[in-house]
Amino acid sequence: MIYAIRLLALVVLCTQLFIVQSQAQNQSGKQVAQKRSDIEELKRRIDEIQRQNQKQIEELRKKIEQLESERASEKEAAEKVIAKEKEDKDAWYNKFEAGYKKGLFFKTNDGNFLMKMRLQTQFQFSVNDTDDEDTATDFRIRRFRVKWNGHAFRPWFLYTIQLDADSGDVRLRDAYFGVAYNTGIVPRVGQFKVPFNRERLTSSSSLQLVERSIVSDEFSIGRDIGGGLYGIFGNMITYGGGIFNGDGRKARSTDSNLLYAGRIQFNPCCGKLKYNGEEFPSGGSYKLVPNFGGRQPIVAIGGAFYTFPGLNIARKTPDDQGIEERFLELGIIRGNVSGISADIAFKQTIYSFVAEYDGRWIDPKETIDSRVLDTIYDQGFRVQGGFFLLPHYIEVAGRWAYVRYDKVEGLIPVLVARKSRWQITPGLNFYLSGDHRWKIQLSYNFIKNKFLNGDDINENIVRAQLQAYF
Repeated sequence: MIYAIRLLALVVLCTQLFIVQSQAQNQSGKQVAQKRSDIEELKRRIDEIQRQNQKQIEELRKKIEQLESERASEKEAAEKVIAKEKEDKDAWYNKFEAGYKKGLFFKTNDGNFLMKMRLQTQFQFSVNDTDDEDTATDFRIRRFRVKWNGHAFRPWFLYTIQLDADSGDVRLRDAYFGVAYNTGIVPRVGQFKVPFNRERLTSSSSLQLVERSIVSDEFSIGRDIGGGLYGIFGNMITYGGGIFNGDGRKARSTDSNLLYAGRIQFNPCCGKLKYNGEEFPSGGSYKLVPNFGGRQPIVAIGGAFYTFPGLNIARKTPDDQGIEERFLELGIIRGNVSGISADIAFKQTIYSFVAEYDGRWIDPKETIDSRVLDTIYDQGFRVQGGFFLLPHYIEVAGRWAYVRYDKVEGLIPVLVARKSRWQITPGLNFYLSGDHRWKIQLSYNFIKNKFLNGDDINENIVRAQLQAYF
């Protein structure tokens, strides 16, 4: 009985073990199947990811290739640009600069060449009522000039060239060269204004009144061909002197009688002086302009002389007509001529004043009828000033000028000699550009001419002038 119970218990236990093992085997099979499924899913996902990554890699590779290609193209293009820039930099048209600064200029980048070009035009209307003459009403191109100046080869080798077509024909006015390596001593050669009286040395573009005075007409020397020395010392002294043919512009000397001239200017107060290479190289605050001063007063004192021994008027004619006319009216063929000039100028913001004295000696050596004449001394004086009603734009100006001719004993009766002349000139100026470049000027001249053996002649002249200088 006990044995049977034990056997039964053993059977039951085996049966339960079998059941548990079967269940375990079934469970394990399901898990294995699940894992296989998961593995397959993971492999599938891995394959999918690999395919996607491969696609992205291919796309990235293509993008890289494209960028590398573009980079190569850009590098090639950049190299071409650099090569072109280098080529352009070496090209002639990139070696200079052009622009406008009170004149059209061209200059090289190395600073060795500079050319400045300016054009001056003056359109003038005048009415001239002179005794015993018909009243003349006249429109004219008073001045038409082209000027080039600058330096060549080196900044200190200066040049100036000026042409004019005032009379309708193109003529050479200036052509000179200066070596300004040291501005204290500047050699100059060519054709230029003789360094003498202040009014004549003042450019026609910078005149305070429409025309120069009768003193300038009588005593100026004008332009000539020759050479000399110019320069400045510190802030006080400007000088110029030279030797000239004495026969005016574009003329050849036919004898050995030459013209000698020199001028010096002292600047006691209070501006800045610099060498500017003009006809008389007084630049900066002391530039030869009658007006347009600064806040500080500008004072300049000048003196000049010339001598022309043995002048034969049949062979040589100085540039201005004063000497020639005096020789002709006195019947002089040959003589020694000398002149002096002294001036003082003052200008400030709205005021300006200048006074000038000129004198001339003529020592006759030969006359048309072999007469013997004593030394003749003619002299002139000019006072001129202005006041700005509107600083830099509207100015009233005026001038008084006087020329006294020496009395000549033994004058040929058929010759009419002058005794004296005087002139009064009020004027009104409109400076449209705030300086002399673009302006309208109005003036009235009354001139009285007195003669030793003739009636007085009065001149009444009204002028209006427009200038453009650029």
